[in-house]
Amino acid sequence: MVRRFEPEGSRKFRPLYWLMVFLVIIVWIWAFKLYFDRYEYLHPDITWAIPGIDVELVEVRGVLLWKEVLIQASSEGIVAYPQGTGPVRVARGSVIARITSGNKSFDVKAYQQGYFIAALDGTEQTWRYSELWPGFQPLPNPRPLARLKDGLLVGKGQPIGKLIEQPQELRFVGYSAIVGNMAEQVKNNKLRVKMDGVDTVSAAEIRVTNKTGKKIKFYITLPWFQPETLLSRKYTLIIEAGRTEGALVPRSSVTEQEGKPGIYLVRGARVVFTPVKGKNVANNMFIITEGVSVGDAIVEDASTAREGRIQLW
Repeated sequence: MVRRFEPEGSRKFRPLYWLMVFLVIIVWIWAFKLYFDRYEYLHPDITWAIPGIDVELVEVRGVLLWKEVLIQASSEGIVAYPQGTGPVRVARGSVIARITSGNKSFDVKAYQQGYFIAALDGTEQTWRYSELWPGFQPLPNPRPLARLKDGLLVGKGQPIGKLIEQPQELRFVGYSAIVGNMAEQVKNNKLRVKMDGVDTVSAAEIRVTNKTGKKIKFYITLPWFQPETLLSRKYTLIIEAGRTEGALVPRSSVTEQEGKPGIYLVRGARVVFTPVKGKNVANNMFIITEGVSVGDAIVEDASTAREGRIQLW
């Protein structure tokens, strides 16, 4: 006798069973997270505080002053510049221009040593300290130089360049906000200045200052005078307005607790939160002036750190 197989009826949905499966999965995920969180907590990435200096540089835009004498053609003719149109260093008595008229040539010689440049901007007779210093009006905008070239036809007495005697002092007039330790420098009549961002610091003598509110007007003697300076009366002076020395750490190592910055300092096998003083600087770094010493080990990422024991190895 053959028994006929009859399939069972469809199974009912069992919510309790699937709820238990879901809870088991959640527990496993939570357990793995706890494990990895604890592992990261016990094995944080460590960095070390290194010595650092942050220099506060201020760019002051202004104009330059120097003594210059127009060089005039001694006769009518075609001018040429044997030493180039400059700016070029010339010795006293050297030929700076030669004027040819027919079969004759006339040499124009430097009456003094200095810098010669065959270029004019039309303000050679009016660019004076007495015109630039009074008041707090915006400084005049210098005209661009008009360069002279070999082969130019000139008349007798026509300017063919100018000579800037050397040695002489290069002077600067400009406005600046009073920032950093600039007020202290002004009191000492010396400014810490640089020609550019990579130049070493030099001392510039302050001739006169005029202050209104938080703005100051400088009249300064610069400690350099390069020939290239003559290409423009405009100038941007770089002033070192203070420097901060301390321990340099990544910005990610710094966090805040109760509104105060701090880092997680590694002491032996423990991590301790330590309040610090300092400020953000370039390249995503933070310079600490109080709270940490150079060479101290700290947790690199403060957002994942907490106080307690750790395993470094």
